[in-house]
Amino acid sequence: MGEAKRRKQIEPNFGRVPKDAGYRGLVVSPPIEIEGTHLVVKSPNLDPEELRFALLFWDRLVWPSSRDIHFASGPDETFLESAGILTRPEYTIWGDAAQIIARGQIQAYQNLENSEPGVWALAQGENSFIWKDGLVDEGKGALIELHHAIPIPTNDVPLAEILEFKQVRRDELLLLRHQLESFVAEIEGSEDKPQALQKRVAEIDQACANLILVGKEWQFPVYLSNIKASISLSPLKFLPAVGLGWKLGEPFGLPAAAAAAGLAGVVSIIDIKSDFGLRSAKRPMSPYRYAYQIHQELR
Repeated sequence: MGEAKRRKQIEPNFGRVPKDAGYRGLVVSPPIEIEGTHLVVKSPNLDPEELRFALLFWDRLVWPSSRDIHFASGPDETFLESAGILTRPEYTIWGDAAQIIARGQIQAYQNLENSEPGVWALAQGENSFIWKDGLVDEGKGALIELHHAIPIPTNDVPLAEILEFKQVRRDELLLLRHQLESFVAEIEGSEDKPQALQKRVAEIDQACANLILVGKEWQFPVYLSNIKASISLSPLKFLPAVGLGWKLGEPFGLPAAAAAAGLAGVVSIIDIKSDFGLRSAKRPMSPYRYAYQIHQELR
């Protein structure tokens, strides 16, 4: 029996692409840290692992630039520009170098989000963009983190191989992305929130397990990693503590993902905690920013 046929018999969601699964975009950045007027540029190019993470899960990438401060594209970025995946819009922003870069990232995101609500997100983290004075308020958002649960290609995997992988494994990638995007909305809209939470966690677990299994089949090196998705809605808004028998920060296990990884000592979990939320911004209940962290090689 073929693998696809076998999985169709045992996995209800296998091969089911969500009806609303159009393209998704991510605003990317080189590894830059900004605090006030202090600017640290770790590299003028997109981080190779960050770029491969972004390319694997998103369809369009935007790296904003300005007339005053412009980082030239390297070979990877040039390849994706020629493929029509990466674009480099230019913004005119006044101020010091730190504010020009920071506000360019935010303006690009806001312009894209206003024109296509729910389609775009920001890449943030040690390998991309950190703005310590950013447009966020503590405690007004939620962070959903998958620990040791997703495969990410290493920085020496050719970009063309990732694009080919996406074509072959489109359903698995779309399903996980859809489940993260709809996680809050489906729980918030359910009359039985504890049951809805358990159901969504189980579906995410299976989606992660599927990706880990296909990641193992890839001939190129792959890391088992964490992914963080930030949502501009307090977790108490969609996860009332009463009756859940669960508190924020107490993780749910992902047994299918852990079994698929097959690594000694690895425990896959999903954790939901309080996070930053966007200030005065109308946002859908889907993540507005993503970050990742590498754990160990998946073999």
